[in-house]
Amino acid sequence: KEDYYVQIKKEFQQYLDNNIKNLKEELKLEKISKNTIYRIRKTPEYWINLKTLFEIAERLKIKEKTVENITKIKTHNSFPIEFNINNLISPSFFRIIGHIIGDGGIHVIEKEKKYRAFYVNNQKELLDSFVEDITKVFGEFKIYSRMREKHGDEIWLPTTIGSMFYNLLKYEALNKKKRVPQFILDTKDKELLNSFLQALYDDEGYLYPQKYMIVIAQKSKDLLEDIRKVVTMVGINPNPIHIHKSKDKTTMHYFSITSKENIIKFYQNINFLHPIKKEKLQKLINKYR
Repeated sequence: KEDYYVQIKKEFQQYLDNNIKNLKEELKLEKISKNTIYRIRKTPEYWINLKTLFEIAERLKIKEKTVENITKIKTHNSFPIEFNINNLISPSFFRIIGHIIGDGGIHVIEKEKKYRAFYVNNQKELLDSFVEDITKVFGEFKIYSRMREKHGDEIWLPTTIGSMFYNLLKYEALNKKKRVPQFILDTKDKELLNSFLQALYDDEGYLYPQKYMIVIAQKSKDLLEDIRKVVTMVGINPNPIHIHKSKDKTTMHYFSITSKENIIKFYQNINFLHPIKKEKLQKLINKYR
């Protein structure tokens, strides 16, 4: 929390003002100066260190109210973005995470504490969808992009957002290895899980209509096991994980979705935004009619 600064709603600032008079003396907040407490109470649109805000809220026993009253958030070396906790419990946010795990990632410059979340694809529909989801969740701000002929176009996001994903995806603890975060594995809402899977399959999925098969592959068996678990959580029964060694000796792990019942569930609930894959899936569904 110490890396973030936030602005709060005027009504919540007034609430704090009414409740933290003489807070330093009453609650013994030794590390928070009187001047800081005054600015939190009185300065309009004051940027409050998130750790400090939580310490005050915890002492006042209003911790649950704090996050819902944050309106903007930033790191010390990035510009602010809008913040609404409800936007993080949305199909858009879950799709963003799916794309970061799929064809995206986080460029990390640790010495400067810069975390640039990015997404790469050569399909305009997916890039446009990513930008639309980012805007829904974090509001309007300058999104950087560059066109590349060989490796697909790239979109990258400011450090404030990158830092969030760096923490949510536990990049440091996992030594930058991609895994499905625990909060997704704990999610019961199938709409959110379907949105997450749609992004992953748009990026990493393959269709074989002639074999009546949908496949997803990863180098990391751990990540693929996570993805397979999410697939089962939405009511689809995937096949076991297999290993494939290509001609360039790259070892890939994959699993497939087969059978009429499973493929129709995938079609109805997950589907594709990727136009070519979407068309292939429609052809596969038509074979069952």
